[in-house]
Amino acid sequence: MSKLKNRLTILREQKGWSKVETARRLGLNATSTYGNWEYGIREPDIEMLRHISMVFDVSVDYLIGQKDDSDYKPSELEKNLDIAKSLEKIRENIRFEESIQLDAKTVRPEVTQFIDDTIVFLLNQAKALNQTTEEQE
Repeated sequence: MSKLKNRLTILREQKGWSKVETARRLGLNATSTYGNWEYGIREPDIEMLRHISMVFDVSVDYLIGQKDDSDYKPSELEKNLDIAKSLEKIRENIRFEESIQLDAKTVRPEVTQFIDDTIVFLLNQAKALNQTTEEQE
């Protein structure tokens, strides 16, 4: 997977993310873990490769150098809408973007937190309701 380190660097730079930001978006506790992947010291496991491919919206084959086409978009292949995944993506966006807007006005941090908390609440309520519905069937 010698191409992996180069592809990670290229993809991160295309997004304009620092290594710290990328590690946060990947859910890593240690920035050094991500840094080790970019430097080629270590490699992520297959589950993390899949997660990385989703975050950067490229295929695992592209990440590891099996394909040179980065136009493949896993997000475009989703045929069944998973509302939980969609809402998690929204949560990720509002947590990590510098300037969030609502009706063309910058959103204050406490409002961003309120939106995030509300999404979590809605997800939990919907999951509980869905579980109850499934048990009744």
